[in-house]
Amino acid sequence: MSELYPTTHALERIKLRFGIPSEKAAEWINEKMKRAKLVTINGSKTLVYEADNARFVIDGKKNAVITVHHALRTDFLRPALEREMRKIKRESTRQTRELERRLAKAYALLSERMMNYANARNPQTRELISERIDDVNSYINELESEIERLNDETQAKLRAIELIAE
Repeated sequence: MSELYPTTHALERIKLRFGIPSEKAAEWINEKMKRAKLVTINGSKTLVYEADNARFVIDGKKNAVITVHHALRTDFLRPALEREMRKIKRESTRQTRELERRLAKAYALLSERMMNYANARNPQTRELISERIDDVNSYINELESEIERLNDETQAKLRAIELIAE
């Protein structure tokens, strides 16, 4: 990138935020920009670079530094985000276990009905029991889907928190 020139606003911000006098600001900016990394592109030609502890907003058309901020840091959020992740995992585990208990009861009921079906001799009775078996099977499928949906939801929440933490 060619040499950058600070706007008057940028000069004020550099002095206010970093204590660099206006006459040395252009030199300071260009020195920092040698090590800067592109963070984002806002709009058509507004570029945001970061170097050391400074974030530079640059007008790419005019090669002018619009303003300078302290670099954004989220390290202080990490403990709160980790607590939130543990909380989400605990709640998910509690809900999953409740669904698994209901699923186990449904399997026990299915087992009982299948035993009744195997012991039944009357064709009408067998047909009635078969319908009841189908009902239990559909309930089991619903529970399994709910468990899977809960796990997917939990993973999505955890990924969102991880993105925030980065």
